[in-house]
Amino acid sequence: MTASVVIPNWNGRKFLERCLGALRRQTAGELEVLLVDNASSDDSVELVERDFPEVEVVRLHENVGFASAMNAGIRRASGTNVAFLNNDTEPDERWLEELLACLDRHPGAAAATSKVLMLEQPGTLDDTGDFVWPSLLPYARGHGEPDRGQYDDEEQIFSPSGAAALWRADALAEIGLFDETFFAYYEDVDLGFRAQLAGYECWYAPRAVVLHHRGGTSGDNEFTLYHHARNRWLLLGKDAPAGLLARNLPRIVAGEVTWWSRARQSGNFRPLLRAYRDALAASGRVLAERRRIQGKRRITVAELAATMTDAGRQSSRRARAQ
Repeated sequence: MTASVVIPNWNGRKFLERCLGALRRQTAGELEVLLVDNASSDDSVELVERDFPEVEVVRLHENVGFASAMNAGIRRASGTNVAFLNNDTEPDERWLEELLACLDRHPGAAAATSKVLMLEQPGTLDDTGDFVWPSLLPYARGHGEPDRGQYDDEEQIFSPSGAAALWRADALAEIGLFDETFFAYYEDVDLGFRAQLAGYECWYAPRAVVLHHRGGTSGDNEFTLYHHARNRWLLLGKDAPAGLLARNLPRIVAGEVTWWSRARQSGNFRPLLRAYRDALAASGRVLAERRRIQGKRRITVAELAATMTDAGRQSSRRARAQ
């Protein structure tokens, strides 16, 4: 099997015809498609079973979130490469072919990520690979920028986007799957972080193009604020080496202002306080995971820091795009 494509779904019926129809047009050759349904209350499953019989549906009995749903699909996948694809996307017909070619060119890579464009804002970038600010807040490179060719070079990135990326199955077997306690948000950065620590590369394939209806099936603002704030601390607690935390501590503290500012705008601080409470409650498990992950680290703090931000290449891109 060339590749398996795993698609998580929760009440995404309105997106599925476009997404699955695009997968039928892929030029990559043999592939299997697994739709993992998080106990949808709409007719998503009925639509897929009727109109896309080639798709294997994995039914879950409750909404277990993105991370757990993806893991259920990955465990069922038979491909030597496993693609992650949001249900609210439309991949170009050469999408999977380009990702596979990128991995072939870079044998040290665990994964390749796509050029993701906003479906409802033509010509606007959504994600060209994920990076981490010096405050250790993750960000999607290029988000909201007009696509002027500034990200048309194949190059290394810190972490692939969970919306549309291809991973080697053997790399996932080594570093582990998604952390299911994340439920939603930053679980893809956590996976990429672990790949970097294990000595793998991650690459951006600019000709692997995907349209994305960003936030098409995500939760409300309170849901988003809670999981962003909580999961950031889970991410730092597990993955950031002590030397990296020490050198960036003032910026990390400044980064927390981001969440307080968002909470102040809504006048609702409860999700933020709940996020801190739950992150602290998970500290025992997080520290155990930290010992395991850091014990297998194969790169130095300096090497890790060099991969985390994209700032060094920004000036040349701006000049090329003008």
